[in-house]
Amino acid sequence: MEKIQIATSDSIIWNESQVHKSIVGAMLNNQDIVLDFMFEGPDATALNLYDWLTDFAQVINYDLRRIKIVTANALEHNNTISIQYTPTLRLLNNAKEYLVEPEQKNMSKHFGMFIGRSNAPRLLLASWLDSQFQEQSIYTYHFNSKDEFHLNNIGLEELLRRYNQHDVSTAAKFLEKCPILLDTDAPTVIDKSLDLNPAQQLLKNDKATFSQHYKEFFVEVVCESYFTGNTFFVTEKTWRPMLLKTPFIIQGPQYFLRNLKKLGFKTFDQWWDEGYDEDPVDHRLVEIKKVIKDLSAQTPEQLNTMYKSMQTTLEHNYQLCLDLKLDDFKLLSC
Repeated sequence: MEKIQIATSDSIIWNESQVHKSIVGAMLNNQDIVLDFMFEGPDATALNLYDWLTDFAQVINYDLRRIKIVTANALEHNNTISIQYTPTLRLLNNAKEYLVEPEQKNMSKHFGMFIGRSNAPRLLLASWLDSQFQEQSIYTYHFNSKDEFHLNNIGLEELLRRYNQHDVSTAAKFLEKCPILLDTDAPTVIDKSLDLNPAQQLLKNDKATFSQHYKEFFVEVVCESYFTGNTFFVTEKTWRPMLLKTPFIIQGPQYFLRNLKKLGFKTFDQWWDEGYDEDPVDHRLVEIKKVIKDLSAQTPEQLNTMYKSMQTTLEHNYQLCLDLKLDDFKLLSC
């Protein structure tokens, strides 16, 4: 049996050439194949993985039923290739370990947004927030043009191709300001040898100091790791506001909020329009911007009133995070 690890971010396979060589080699050697996404949850269709496997198998006369995909995407499905769904609570447990519930909120800002690595939707939302609502926001963006790790995935080209942004000057100017860190942040050094991903490393390094910033703003704009195709994989980015009893707006894959509700969580359609959850990825950002713009018009007094009315929902999500079990995730893949 040949086990092949696949490194991804959204619709990108970073070690694509090596993965192709390993797959073809295993097929030629008549080996069973396990494709391991290493506890990540991309959509294999969005990666074109099934197309490659079908093409390779036809040339080599290999039986696709001998392939297994190990993934943390609860929605992954294929009629021929077997899927082993491996729900992970590791990201939630790490968040529990590294977060400290802040003191009672004393909100001076409307929005919080905390970004490590750049990509197109993160860049679009963060640069827009920076240009339009800078005084109402607290945010980080760790992109560093002097660091090869960050240069591999910026998002400018994708804004032009996928999101129909003919003018990317706002995003480009924003990148010139980066890295944007909290006053308490130490310079970010990502250790690729660690089991923790970059976002988890940032969370671990900031610990309680980072958590305390949550008392300063009303709602977090969360940009999840995977947003293309049919995927549901919850990272520490979503667990974070839940554990810190903060409402959230999520830029992620289509129906992400609906799947959160299947797990038993509550969202915020009582207070603003969450129709963006039904939109495809290229239009989702347009609708999220509308929600942010509407909330920006609220006074601090109105936000405090709204926040008080959310306490039952926030407490419910917090308690569910504490009680969540692996079997709860497995129900999503049935």
